[in-house]
Amino acid sequence: MNNEINEEEIKKEAEARPDEPVSVSQGPEPEEVNEANAPPAQETTQESETVPEPKEEVPTGKTSEEKKWYVIQTFTGHEDKVKQSIDLTVRSSGLSEKVAQVLVPTEEIIEIKGGKRTAKVKKMFPGYVFLEMILDEETWYQIRQTSGVSRFIGTKVKPTPVSGKEMQRVLKQLGKEERLEVNFERGEGVRIISGPFRGYTGTVDEVNPEKGKLKILINIFGRDTPVEVNFEHAQKIA
Repeated sequence: MNNEINEEEIKKEAEARPDEPVSVSQGPEPEEVNEANAPPAQETTQESETVPEPKEEVPTGKTSEEKKWYVIQTFTGHEDKVKQSIDLTVRSSGLSEKVAQVLVPTEEIIEIKGGKRTAKVKKMFPGYVFLEMILDEETWYQIRQTSGVSRFIGTKVKPTPVSGKEMQRVLKQLGKEERLEVNFERGEGVRIISGPFRGYTGTVDEVNPEKGKLKILINIFGRDTPVEVNFEHAQKIA
């Protein structure tokens, strides 16, 4: 008697198990995100390494009508595109009353290169999108099925809302004024490219990001003399 089972029989056997959970493919896992730019920490439960990782559960049963903030993960660099896709999903699925906001936190920074100030917008949490929503079976399913969405952030089995305190910190950061991106460090050599000390080279003695100024030690008449210049008036010596 032939004991071998062909692939067709295995497939039929799998289809005959309606009680098995269905796994919906969400595409490849996103790129790893720098921990320094990760979103606010959420509570997780400690799992034994010997226990298989459980699948994310679909929220069922009675849910709270209170909207909370949740975080989803996507590919770094695709945050705006995913936000647009979620907005479209919300409108087309009639979920506007359940999904209040879709947010990609950004901040404006001033970058100084070659003595010139350039304003640019930077993602505060690369690879993450924030949603203020009521989490139930419908919203979970529609968001998870949206193109570019990898997973909800939370415990190993269900999404976890961001705490009110942490979310207030994020929202407060969005209202901050532009800040300077500091590229200078104490002790490195720089050349002054503008102002009365133009052409002098020296060593950075102090960096003041709040004022956007450097204190540089330059040699005048055989002795180190401290002078103060704006960030854009100094250039690193390659």
